[in-house]
Amino acid sequence: MIGMRTRAPKSTEGKMVNGRETLRLRSKGSATVQEVQNEFEERATKKVDDLLESYMGIRDLELATTIVEAGRDKNNPDDFAEALDSVLGDFAFPDVFLFDVWGAIRDVKNGKM
Repeated sequence: MIGMRTRAPKSTEGKMVNGRETLRLRSKGSATVQEVQNEFEERATKKVDDLLESYMGIRDLELATTIVEAGRDKNNPDDFAEALDSVLGDFAFPDVFLFDVWGAIRDVKNGKM
């Protein structure tokens, strides 16, 4: 017998939905909800991915996103290098790469790219 449709339970988290999230289904592990990148993050991630390819011969959007997140609010290359080292210290990026990445993030932030 078909019953009446019931309402979905209300969320107890009190989280506002802004429409800027996406569901990521992983082949190994559970599904996660991630925020969609804003315009700054998209452009900066593209620039960092281009720099990764030019310096190291790799393209990795997840790595580029992590680098952008580490440098988003940094005001100088030294702070950026420290933040990146705390998150991705195993990579031991060369200083010239770090300066170029910080410059690219800053240029995107200031609307120069």
